[in-house]
Amino acid sequence: MKNGTVLSSRPLPSSRPNVHLFHVTYVSQEMPVMGYLAFPAAIQKRLPSIIYCRGGIHRVGMVQISWIEHLALQGFAVFAPSYRGNEGGEGRDDFGGEDRQDVYAAIDLMSSLPFTDEKRMATIGFSRGGIGALLALAERTEIKAAVSWGGVADLHQTYLERDDLRRMLKRVVGHPAKNAGDYLYRSPLHYAGSFHGPVLIIHGKLDHQVGVIQAEKLAQRLESLGKPFEYWLYPRYDHHFPHAAHYSCLSLAARWIGQAF
Repeated sequence: MKNGTVLSSRPLPSSRPNVHLFHVTYVSQEMPVMGYLAFPAAIQKRLPSIIYCRGGIHRVGMVQISWIEHLALQGFAVFAPSYRGNEGGEGRDDFGGEDRQDVYAAIDLMSSLPFTDEKRMATIGFSRGGIGALLALAERTEIKAAVSWGGVADLHQTYLERDDLRRMLKRVVGHPAKNAGDYLYRSPLHYAGSFHGPVLIIHGKLDHQVGVIQAEKLAQRLESLGKPFEYWLYPRYDHHFPHAAHYSCLSLAARWIGQAF
């Protein structure tokens, strides 16, 4: 079956009365994988789309339903892959490796919906999800803009920063000294020259999970390449922003995406 083919969809109760929410099983590289679809209840014209790339791995950093509902309220159709190997999906979560194909299959899925505008598609990636969001901007022409929020730009830098993640990274990716190419393969910095649309970088200066150096490296790389980008640095915030600030920033990011099309 084609990538992005919907195998099943199950309606879920939404916390927002004006948003439809579904749990979806779809095809990625001939495997069933899971994801979530949200869109406004009232559709008067074709909607722009956002692919939201979650952070974490396995049950850590799962899809934040309230985030995609909030984006839907801003007038977007939103799809959030759970990535292969999660929630009963086949395959193995590859932390930005082959599971990037689950993001690309989600692009195919959204392009096929009758109420979406395939010419207005963007990605938002949080934390580890910054990998998939930015790689889609490099490798899929349907994606016109990308947001990296507290996002990983250099996976080797993550290995250096996070001694608590080193065992997982060695198991999933390998040792950076022996498997340097696998770390480059998962690092958006390596693909920045192929970005074909603007990038919004959002980062808390006090981030202890994805150091602000990752945002700075990405901004410096984009500036050196002459690529369009904006960098929103929040001096008082860590990886997770306070509740009100988070949703305010999410609204602003949605507005930025709307203006990028």
